[in-house]
Amino acid sequence: MGRETTLKEAKKELARGAYRECLSKLDLLLKVDSLQSENGGEIGTIMITALIGQGNTQKAIYICEILSKHKKDSIRQQAKQYLSVLNSPSLERPENWSIKIPDLSMNDTDKSYSNLNNKLKKKKVTINIPPTGSTKYLSIGFTVFSCIILCLLTILLSGCVEFNTEIEVNGPDRIKMAWDTESNSSALIPWQENLNSSLKNLYPKISVETNIEEGRQLIKAPSQSSKEANKTLKSIVNVAAKSAGFDPPIVDLNLAEKNWLIGVDQKLNLNIDLSEIPEVPGLKLGIIINSFQKKESPKGYPLPANVLNKQIRWPLKTGSRNNLSFHKWQWNPIGIGTILILLIMSLSMLLQYLRLEMGLGFPELPP
Repeated sequence: MGRETTLKEAKKELARGAYRECLSKLDLLLKVDSLQSENGGEIGTIMITALIGQGNTQKAIYICEILSKHKKDSIRQQAKQYLSVLNSPSLERPENWSIKIPDLSMNDTDKSYSNLNNKLKKKKVTINIPPTGSTKYLSIGFTVFSCIILCLLTILLSGCVEFNTEIEVNGPDRIKMAWDTESNSSALIPWQENLNSSLKNLYPKISVETNIEEGRQLIKAPSQSSKEANKTLKSIVNVAAKSAGFDPPIVDLNLAEKNWLIGVDQKLNLNIDLSEIPEVPGLKLGIIINSFQKKESPKGYPLPANVLNKQIRWPLKTGSRNNLSFHKWQWNPIGIGTILILLIMSLSMLLQYLRLEMGLGFPELPP
């Protein structure tokens, strides 16, 4: 039986609560892969869950301590989260949280119950149940207080991340892109971890640099043509939107060029439709254009684009369609070199012609 098949069966056993069978299958896998290996990290996280379900806390803590030194960031973070839960002190349950079931045995109390029934038959007992009255609605103050609490929780728990797309037109029909995500809480949030794992699986050529202490991620793509860059941009935005639970927005990047041999006149047009994405507190989206040589001011809609230190900074607005366009002149070193070579050759031919006209003839070796 292969590794993937055994791992799938172990997950099925875990899902239906068969912890012993799940652990037995995982032990077979650990005979091949250690916990410190890349495959062993996933096996260890599943084993921790099964051990917690069995109540074997000590062994689960032991495995968490091993995985906290794993080379993969996501495995280390998950192991630390498990440790914080397992090492937390257990709280005493108040007595009024539990219902005590009385002893319903009738063996020793048959006579007492029979005597009570005889007395009730002789004497008619009436029980007066007080009226409950009409159902009262919640007060306005309670409703307002609840709404304030929900709004504060929404602000604190949602968004709280800055997502910037950096674009650099570094040559004729060549575009280099990078994406910078930064959490406002100075720690990686689950959305960033999901984005990291998704990108590594789908696009191995894309490099992802993670700074756990600052809660920052830097995603870099190699230099590509405008068509390839447009496809990459759409793919990255789709993965980021799906990781956040949003519908993927419509993104289009178009680079139009006119080649004048010595240089290229480039016009970049970027359309991002965020009309279906709601406004999330703490969420900041932006576009940064590097190495911008100002030929004319960039045009941004609905928010204006600012130019600072040869860099365009354009904030995006959720709930609306965003558009940016600008011109850029890109010098062509090959074209400039070709023209210089032609000028030197023309000058050399001119000098040779003047020499012949003066009667000096062609240069000769001395006799």
